[in-house]
Amino acid sequence: MDVMDVDLVSNGSSVVMPMAEQVCDAHCRAILTTAYSVVFFGGTVGTVMMSHMMFKRNCQSMIATIIINIIVLHSLLLISLPFRLSYYLSAVWKLGSFTCRMVSGVIYGHMYLTFIFYVAIVTLRLLIYFKKLQMQQLQKFHAVALSIIIWVTGSFIFLPIFFLQYGTDPSYTEQQRCFEFHKSLNSRDIIIINYSIIVIMMTTVLLLFLIQMAVILHLIKAYWPDMWAHQEYRAQIKSFFFLLVIVVCFIPHHAFRVYFIQNFPEQENSKLILYNEICVALTAFCCLDMLCFIGGVIH
Repeated sequence: MDVMDVDLVSNGSSVVMPMAEQVCDAHCRAILTTAYSVVFFGGTVGTVMMSHMMFKRNCQSMIATIIINIIVLHSLLLISLPFRLSYYLSAVWKLGSFTCRMVSGVIYGHMYLTFIFYVAIVTLRLLIYFKKLQMQQLQKFHAVALSIIIWVTGSFIFLPIFFLQYGTDPSYTEQQRCFEFHKSLNSRDIIIINYSIIVIMMTTVLLLFLIQMAVILHLIKAYWPDMWAHQEYRAQIKSFFFLLVIVVCFIPHHAFRVYFIQNFPEQENSKLILYNEICVALTAFCCLDMLCFIGGVIH
């Protein structure tokens, strides 16, 4: 959810944009329609095929359970995409403000929960590598318990913000537009939340990335030239793949977020909105991760 997108509205502290201004023009909508269409069709194929594979193999491991959670998250996002595509094609939102808020919020909830599950996979494999955790100790109920904790914690954070703040400014209900919650960029509390999340995510990714690269280089040195024959090396490459997805899909959004926060109130132009929306759309491309599994990039 865009707690980190400063799309939340703080009472009495919003920047009011001209109602006649269409911040996402035809060029903007064409780009977003193409991006979300690729995500919708590619993500649907990958999610369906991976679901069938997981069901067929009846996987019981902790990593497999986390993958199932990611599939569920992808499915929720994919269900919301036809609403986005319909809006970008028609340029008119007819489903009411609450539905707009819900569809808009799904992409952010998907991004942050997916990020947490990705980090969980990488962390678990690193703990196993450093012998801080034994694979035999990880049973299915551990994975289920971890999944419940993540979902419940995410809900406690997401739902109050969604119902009490996200897109609740009265001016949002007075228009037939959607996904244009950019009015609270002068809210100090919201800006602090944004910067805090950006720092946490960047720090986490950088730390895990450095550790992961050190582990992979050590394994290459130890197993060269037959490293692919070792399950331990392949497991760490899979972890690196999840980190790569985070870097490609999530980091650009948060890096641009800093510039967007600093400049949007002074530069309410369609190009800035376009770049922001492209970064948001890029986060949805993580749904293609399952296609990479099915296609053999990661076995």
